[in-house]
Amino acid sequence: MTLPGSAAGRPAIVTGGAGAIGGEVLDVLAQRGHPVLGLDLAGGPGMVSCDVSDEASVAAAFSHVRERIGPPLIVVHSAGITGQGGVEEEEPAAWRRILEVNLTSAYLCARQAVAGMRDAGWGRIVFVASVNGRFGGSALSGPAYAASKGGLLTLARFLAREHAGDGITVNAVAPGPHDTPMWQALDAALRHRILSMQPGGDRGPGDPRDLAATIAHLCSDEARYITGATIDVNGGQWMG
Repeated sequence: MTLPGSAAGRPAIVTGGAGAIGGEVLDVLAQRGHPVLGLDLAGGPGMVSCDVSDEASVAAAFSHVRERIGPPLIVVHSAGITGQGGVEEEEPAAWRRILEVNLTSAYLCARQAVAGMRDAGWGRIVFVASVNGRFGGSALSGPAYAASKGGLLTLARFLAREHAGDGITVNAVAPGPHDTPMWQALDAALRHRILSMQPGGDRGPGDPRDLAATIAHLCSDEARYITGATIDVNGGQWMG
């Protein structure tokens, strides 16, 4: 079934498509009539095996996507890894790896996608950042994670300005805690402390399906007037 506001039929890719949030985005975009593939190291049905931090792997994955469903006109970047500790605990190798997977990968994917979007006169790019990119993170996220997610917000603004004349919108979402396996793996006391940072935190974490719907809206024709924006989906943990 094709739903309203779908820009239906336009090819889409979702990095981190095997993850909890990426998987929901894949499903929602497919329901809205898009041919869609995930990019993920995990591979599997509906996935293209890809190390999004590696230039050659990203180039090969995009080539495969073009052959299967056409040039992607929607790119949702949901791939990411986290760290922990402060600058003394997070080793330089971990810092570099987190920046490569979370931020450099977004640059590599955008670099592959914009030419096809420009040719079509239409494109949508959405980066899944984090509330940590808003308030600076903590030892729970580690410095590289917070810096990389903040970098996604700035990269979205740069690309939005650079490609506005090409009919391409570029936005970011900044999720707070959502009910994913990563969230459930946290200690109950820690989950309570995180939720206490939100107004009405007893409502619990967000629903990944709702987040996916917000992302899908940013990929629709109805969102044509939204670009360079960061949409906060964090229960009021950050009000900027």
